[in-house]
Order: sequence, then structure tokens, then C-alpha cells
Amino acid sequence: MTRRGQASEHDPLGAAGAHPAPERSADEPATLATVPIRCVVNGDTVEVPHVWVADSLLFVLRERLGLTGAKDGCGEGECGACVVLLDGEPVLGCLTPALAAEGSYVTTVEAYGEGDEVSAALAAHCGAGCGYCLPGIGLSVRILLARQPEPSESAIREALSGHLCRCLPPGPFVDAVREASAARAAAGLGGSGAHEVGDLEQSQTFNILQNPQGSNDPQQAVAPRG
Repeated sequence: MTRRGQASEHDPLGAAGAHPAPERSADEPATLATVPIRCVVNGDTVEVPHVWVADSLLFVLRERLGLTGAKDGCGEGECGACVVLLDGEPVLGCLTPALAAEGSYVTTVEAYGEGDEVSAALAAHCGAGCGYCLPGIGLSVRILLARQPEPSESAIREALSGHLCRCLPPGPFVDAVREASAARAAAGLGGSGAHEVGDLEQSQTFNILQNPQGSNDPQQAVAPRG
């Protein structure tokens, strides 16, 4: 006999013990498995009840918490529009299970309020585009500058390789990061200007390559990963 919380043949993770299903009558229809999650979002502790085990982090942020800065682009983890920070790590919100946020820190673009040096630089250099990709790009730029206050062009391209922009070539994004870097240095921010997003020293950047052809094709503005 399996005790509550222990793994069994039909409950290998012991989930029934961690979140016991509510009692229901025999005539009551079965419902999808849901659990509550508790996390810190942009500095505020939140609890989201009845999260379906298959919900994505992006869905919960947008539809349950009303934080629509992260965008639903491709739904396949290819465009980077859904990037948010989970314990200081850039993650793809559309592919990250919402349950992964349990007990964690989540940062979205809304954490930066009316903007900062990164927001201003992206608006100045990339404002000619539609802006759909900018929230995710902005978060990746902030992580980059927190680690490398004066990044090289190759480091900039690497940090943004997981983002796809269909409006602009790579040049404006490189210029925007350089301007943001200079503005942060002038303000004395150095590498500490990123929002409190966890231990940045242990974070990992996107693993990317520069656009080998140097193409100005708008659909290759910031090269997608892999």
C-alpha cells in the first residue's frame, strides 16, 4: 500500500500526495489536473490558483496575471519574443512550463516601469520597427550588460542570437546596445544596472553565432538560434 506523497505505479512522482485531488461525487465529471503555484513576479509575491499542468509560463503571465509585455510570437521557441527571466536566466516563456516558476523569481519587461537606458536606446535605434520583439530583446540586453558592461559586437550578436526581428537589420540593435552601455557607464551603473533578477554570475548567455553572411535581410536581423 502506497502512502500519500510516495511514488506508485500510477503516480510515479508522488504528485497525488503533494497536491491531493479534491473529493467529488461519482456523478461529478472529472476535471483537468490543476495545482497552485507561488512565485515572486517583478518583486511581488503572487499565488496563481488552478494552474493546469500543461500551461506555459507565458500563458500564466499574460492571461492569468495580465503581464502582456512578453509576446506570443511563434509558439515554438524560435523567435524569442516570449523571453522572460526565471531566477535571472533568460528562458522561452512559450516552452517553459508554468510549474517551473514555483518558488522562483520571474522578471518581465514590466519590472522596468517607464524604462531605463536600455529602453531608451532601443527606442532611439529600433523604433522604426513594429516593436514586437523589443521586450524580449531588452531583457537579454540587460543581462548582457550586467555581465559585460562594454560588450564587443560579437558578444552583442551572441546575446541576441535567440531573437528574430522581421523589421530591421542587425546594425540598429548593435548600435542600441553600444549606446545603452555608454549611457550606463556615464550614470555610473557599470555592471550592476540590471534589475534584481537573481545571481547573474551563475547565469548563462544564449549560445549563438554571428550571422556569417552579414546579411541585411530583415528576417535575419538578429539571427535565430541553431
